Amino acid sequence: MIMADYRTTGKELRKSPKGLIAGLIAIVLAAGGCYGVHRIRSSMESLRRDAAEEIEQVEISVPELETTKPAENPDYTTVDVPVAEIRRGPLILVNETFLAEDYDENVVRAYDKRNGYLTVRDLEVRLRSDAMEAVNQLAAGFYKAKEHSDLLLVNGYRTKEQQKKLYEQDAEKNPLPGCSEYQTGYTFDFNIAQGTGFREFDGEDDYAWIAEHCAEYGFVRRFPPDKALLTQTSGSSPWAFRYVGLPHSMFMAQNHMCLEEYLDLVEEYPFEGTHLFEKDAVGRQYEIYYVSVDPNDTSETVSLPVPRSLRYTVSGNNKHGFIVTVEMPREDQSWGSSAVQSEAEDASSEESAEETAPATE
Repeated sequence: MIMADYRTTGKELRKSPKGLIAGLIAIVLAAGGCYGVHRIRSSMESLRRDAAEEIEQVEISVPELETTKPAENPDYTTVDVPVAEIRRGPLILVNETFLAEDYDENVVRAYDKRNGYLTVRDLEVRLRSDAMEAVNQLAAGFYKAKEHSDLLLVNGYRTKEQQKKLYEQDAEKNPLPGCSEYQTGYTFDFNIAQGTGFREFDGEDDYAWIAEHCAEYGFVRRFPPDKALLTQTSGSSPWAFRYVGLPHSMFMAQNHMCLEEYLDLVEEYPFEGTHLFEKDAVGRQYEIYYVSVDPNDTSETVSLPVPRSLRYTVSGNNKHGFIVTVEMPREDQSWGSSAVQSEAEDASSEESAEETAPATE
């Protein structure tokens, strides 16, 4: 019976080409189906890997950090700071969620404050005084390194009304009023002066020095191309720079962080817990901690813990807290002598940096 069945089946196939063709087609379809399933699975796996890589790009890679507890030095006091100051300082974040407000305190006209290494587009360009001072130092450093004095400063501080006009002119290229980084007074653009005209700053060739060394002067590139998902921008904008101050700029550059990542990191180091230790370009050490503010608190002021005898600065983050940056004493200094010593060092640094600048027209 088994042999009979076998022969009958073979005979029927030999007599019926249609059956043979159908069988071959079935085999081909089965193989194709298996191959298709394999391709689909491979594609899905590729998509998973791509998605994982994209997510990995925006995750904060926290480096190994040296920290210390504030209890190790109890020499702290408190100062009362207006809650409104949360929207002030070089570490404020401005975007569609955290809006800027107009305030022109310490805003200076760049043309009046420029040095001989820097050109300013017109009389309307303004920056905050600390950012302007650092821009001059950056331009002087660039001239010393590359012998270029053609940096052109454009697009500084804007009011909400100025941003509104720009938005109405071109809504695709300009953020809504209140959402622009340029309303901080700490962000600006570089172009390159050429006679009576200019060309776009691309950060290439000799001008790559700016991005490589700007952190030593307190600046960072505001919109790194690989951080677009975090900065909520498109394009690389190599001409856009932001003053955040030292040592924050150095830490951000060394750990490849944009401002959004850095502010999130600092929030993990409250006054009551461990503190960040950071260094600037000349090795001065700073202690940094965060003081959160209850968004439901209607008080006009908040008490911030600060060191009693060391120099410090306070910046809001325009979100829900303050960042305190303390300049630490050197090993051969006492806590009480640090402020005086630091001021003397700053004066000495300014004197040593004074060189003959190119003639300004």
